[in-house]
Amino acid sequence: MRGVALLTALPAAFLLPTPSLRADDALEPAKAAIEKGLRRVEQGVTNYPQHRQCFSCHHQAMAVFTLTAARQRGFDADAELLRNVIDFSARTFRNRSAIARGQGVGGDSVSVVYALHTFAAVDRPPDETTAALVEYLLVKQRSDGSWPIPFGGDRPPTMGSPFTPTGLAMNALKRYGPPADAANAEEQRKRIDTAIARGRAWLLAGKAVSTEDQVFRLRGLVDAGAEAKDTDAARDQLVAEQREDGGWAQLPKMETDAYATGTVLVVLRAAGLPTDHPAYRKGVAYLLHTQREDGAWVVQTRSRPLQVYFDNGDAGGKSQFISFAATNWALLALLELFPPL
Repeated sequence: MRGVALLTALPAAFLLPTPSLRADDALEPAKAAIEKGLRRVEQGVTNYPQHRQCFSCHHQAMAVFTLTAARQRGFDADAELLRNVIDFSARTFRNRSAIARGQGVGGDSVSVVYALHTFAAVDRPPDETTAALVEYLLVKQRSDGSWPIPFGGDRPPTMGSPFTPTGLAMNALKRYGPPADAANAEEQRKRIDTAIARGRAWLLAGKAVSTEDQVFRLRGLVDAGAEAKDTDAARDQLVAEQREDGGWAQLPKMETDAYATGTVLVVLRAAGLPTDHPAYRKGVAYLLHTQREDGAWVVQTRSRPLQVYFDNGDAGGKSQFISFAATNWALLALLELFPPL
């Protein structure tokens, strides 16, 4: 359903300007918010295979990012569940010969880059599956240097911007290049380096319109080793677009929400913004202020449905997928307050 992403499930008081927090003031409430949110994530990712048998960016990828980051910081996150999610994800991409030809992947390049980042999050070594996924990206890169969103599947924000797969491809290709002893290692490395250079050029020249565009443009520039002046300018632009309530919106005419706010905060950290920066503190305060008692953040979808709705037991009703992604992005932003152990 298309429409403005209003936090309609929240009391009116939650839409008032949000006070900032000092970094130390945020730690205890952030810890409590993370612990509540992790239980929602574990429940959602456990339920998903009961309904679908394919990898999803919102449930498998995002859950792995969150559970891994939580474990690295000493939070209680189910290690066996994490292994099960990785095994489930790997099985989705078992048709490696078709994948290497640029075929057979639902969600196209978006799913592929999220899958590679999923495997990287748990430090899965390069193997035949990751090699096929890398080859998919090399085959599917467009002549202008970008990667496409799924044909006929414009489903914002995650599958609504070519900046998303292009930005994420930069690190995915670097991380899963061929092992040094591979038979074609030198040739494959040259192909990857060329693809990254073309992707970086596209990101530098691209005109970002939505927050999703800006977030993954900045992420890609950082990962592709763009000059500091370019990453700093992209970072500062995102900071300048913070709303009075401390959050960010997906589009200029939309209300602030946890998906946009979480993605912005995470990429600002990747671009070097410290967690005690005033913009980060205000963003954290917004997230703490808008989390529901059940641990979730709810964001209304603006994508048209492509499949029959099913209830995974997550918060948000027919907006469950975007809300589950938003919950994970919000948790990842809060987890940045806690250094890895």
